[in-house]
Amino acid sequence: MSAPLTRRADLVRDQLAHPPHGTRRPPGTAPPVRLGVSGSGVELLVLAWSAADLARERAAGTRLLTRLGVAPGMRVANTLPGALATPGSLLLGDVVEELGALDVPLGQVDGAAAARQAWELIDRVTPDVTVLDDASAAPFLAAAPPAERPWWRGIVWLRVGARTARAAAAPAAGFRGWQREWLAVPEVTSFVAGTCTAGRFHVDDGVVAEIADGVLVLTARGLDTSLQRYASDVPARLAAGPCPCGAAGTVLEVP
Repeated sequence: MSAPLTRRADLVRDQLAHPPHGTRRPPGTAPPVRLGVSGSGVELLVLAWSAADLARERAAGTRLLTRLGVAPGMRVANTLPGALATPGSLLLGDVVEELGALDVPLGQVDGAAAARQAWELIDRVTPDVTVLDDASAAPFLAAAPPAERPWWRGIVWLRVGARTARAAAAPAAGFRGWQREWLAVPEVTSFVAGTCTAGRFHVDDGVVAEIADGVLVLTARGLDTSLQRYASDVPARLAAGPCPCGAAGTVLEVP
């Protein structure tokens, strides 16, 4: 018999009743070495990782970035808040360095001055791939000084939860490369799935993915306090038949 679904509200209630981590981290489990939060006020949820959890996330991130097209020796820039993969977890640089690529943190772009500084660094270092979050993307892309940038091979879009409105690179930015998506569900893992050339999401080997009531349900393997059957807010369906890209494994169509 399958375990019942767990929802974010269940985790919040459990932590309020059993602070600070709830009953998911009983006595005797490995202590957390890094904390993060999502939400605020009565909806605040404390996220915690042990050293082994972070090692597991680094390995998952390496698999995912490789699938997305990042290779050793590349230069990878990002505009993620605090350069965090998801709130409080890993620095994206931890994964980039493990992959053997060069980490180029641009800082969160929240205004004209930050955007100008980010582009000055980009045009000096010429990163192959840029990782963008939706919050920073619009001011960042809008501020691109007109130029040809043939070294700009790709954009990886970090998607946390359901899709939001997304900016596009203007022709003046000189971007002619590929675009992929990286799906993260912070309550479960920063590295759930990444898209292929066909635009379908391939689930990481360390994640079990199901569909229930039209949303993605996840269980991550290999964590000290693994969350079983977490019902996310991501609408999805299992893809029918093999993926046109030829890769095996669980494949999702996520609108």
